[in-house]
Amino acid sequence: MRFSKKFGVPALLMLALSPAALANLSSTVTLTSNYLFNGITLTEDDPALQPSLDWVSDSGWYVGTWGSNVSFVENTDFEVDFYAGYYTDLGNNWALDFGVAHYTYYGSSESSAFDYPEAYIKVSYENTKLSYWYANDYFGAGGGHYIVMLTQTVQLTDHLTLLLSGDRSTSTDTDKFLRDTDGTYHHWRVALVSEWLGAKWTAAFDDTDLALDDLGEPTFSLSVAKTFNWL
Repeated sequence: MRFSKKFGVPALLMLALSPAALANLSSTVTLTSNYLFNGITLTEDDPALQPSLDWVSDSGWYVGTWGSNVSFVENTDFEVDFYAGYYTDLGNNWALDFGVAHYTYYGSSESSAFDYPEAYIKVSYENTKLSYWYANDYFGAGGGHYIVMLTQTVQLTDHLTLLLSGDRSTSTDTDKFLRDTDGTYHHWRVALVSEWLGAKWTAAFDDTDLALDDLGEPTFSLSVAKTFNWL
């Protein structure tokens, strides 16, 4: 199902929620110097503005939408993602998060060809998280693709956090995606996150072993994110 660009999930969500439920509604606006997706720029190394809207129930179920400007292909200018899932604390410092997402693209009549759904599951223990994503039609290319990521959070001070992550992306059909490769590449990221002036500031370095044109080159980026609670 495709949503109207003028009356999409955010508007429907606002109409469906009661005033009490709005207490669980939040929005985050992020400005980043580069939109990196698994180590690959989707904005040709240009800045991106990325708003989101999220609702989380008291029981752990959640639904949301996230958007960004993009320029990874001609005449495709915007990405809007929709997602729903469930998060639960399993006890003894373990937690589980799983759900589904749908990526959609806009700008021309051909942009929707890149749309695709994805399923994910994330298991965390204390400050370590293992995540897995799977799509059977990655970027609408017709081939399967999965990503496994390990993330470690290190609290340096009360207001400074170090994030370390590494992930492996694998395409199950290299005729559809990652042509001229074995279908696999690795991406790693080192980021410093600080809370300052009511916002979250991130300085990050990303790199990959993807030897495909100019994709996945070493990249330094800066971003700032501000979260607003509705009530």
